Amino acid sequence: MSKQLKRIQARARALARSGRFFGWPPLEFELRFEEGYSEAQDWLDRATTRDELDRVCREARKRRLNALDSASKAA
Repeated sequence: MSKQLKRIQARARALARSGRFFGWPPLEFELRFEEGYSEAQDWLDRATTRDELDRVCREARKRRLNALDSASKAA
């Protein structure tokens, strides 16, 4: 596995954990501007990768929304 692929995988997972993405399609669009994207295309095209990124995005958004809701109730 190349360094570029590992870097893109780490970046994809970090973006998914950010809670700013609804799923893999907008996340993949963001990654298109990263160096090494072409090497990661096969990995990003896998159903297992997309399922993982969707799941992580969903969980992160839920945590983010819960945190925002708790903060607004505390204010």
